[in-house]
Amino acid sequence: MKLPSVLFALACAAVAGCATSPAAPPAPPPAPTPTPMNVSQTVELSAVVSKIDVPKRKLTLRGDAGNEVTIDVDPAVRNLPQVKVGDKVVARYYEGLVADLRKPTDPTSAAVEVADAVAQPGQRPGASVGTRLTIPVTITAVDTTTNVVSFYGESREVRSLAVVRPEAKDFIKQLKPGDQVVITYTEALAVSVEPVR
Repeated sequence: MKLPSVLFALACAAVAGCATSPAAPPAPPPAPTPTPMNVSQTVELSAVVSKIDVPKRKLTLRGDAGNEVTIDVDPAVRNLPQVKVGDKVVARYYEGLVADLRKPTDPTSAAVEVADAVAQPGQRPGASVGTRLTIPVTITAVDTTTNVVSFYGESREVRSLAVVRPEAKDFIKQLKPGDQVVITYTEALAVSVEPVR
């Protein structure tokens, strides 16, 4: 047998072998990882103390527009006698919402956490309080046309929620009935008395 005939036979065998053993189809691309939703905002308000009644724990505050309001000062706000007319009171309010698809092994259960802090004796008056609410829910329906999502929690009562923020609208596009989502809502309020700048 001549060398070219041997090469031709080997080439035919190689081609025949490829034809009888088709390559495995390519693996499908992995499913995209759902993007959690995380939105928050902080609002700061300030006013100036225009009147003070320490024994009755009342403060009269004047806003930037000149409007006045009298508030009862919670006993948690210590060191009230240090407050003077002309002091600036600053209130900061934080609100945050996180939602993420729950993994099958995630043991998260509904919970409420509360934390507070007050000024130590001798410090300027102030107090803060915060709450974190964690709720695992199961999605029952998602309507991305009207931006309404329906779900139930541990009580099994189905609720519907109209979604307004763009981040939330993007998040619900990833959801389908049966998905489990862990929602964490946090809010905090801090009030402090600061010198007028």
